[in-house]
Amino acid sequence: MTPNEMQLLAVGFVLGAWTVAIWQMVLDMRDARRNLARSEQALRRAAGDAYLNSLRLYRMQQRYGLAP
Repeated sequence: MTPNEMQLLAVGFVLGAWTVAIWQMVLDMRDARRNLARSEQALRRAAGDAYLNSLRLYRMQQRYGLAP
């Protein structure tokens, strides 16, 4: 193998490793965005559940005259 071919092989390895690293970074960023969206959705759902539970308790208190 000539020195030029060895240099091209080394450059090819470096470019391949760099390309894989960039691709993994893009996939990780996409996963992070998806996880953030899921966590925000779960937070909104939990807040809605808490509101509905307090509303149900309020209605029961009003119905049975238990409100202070």
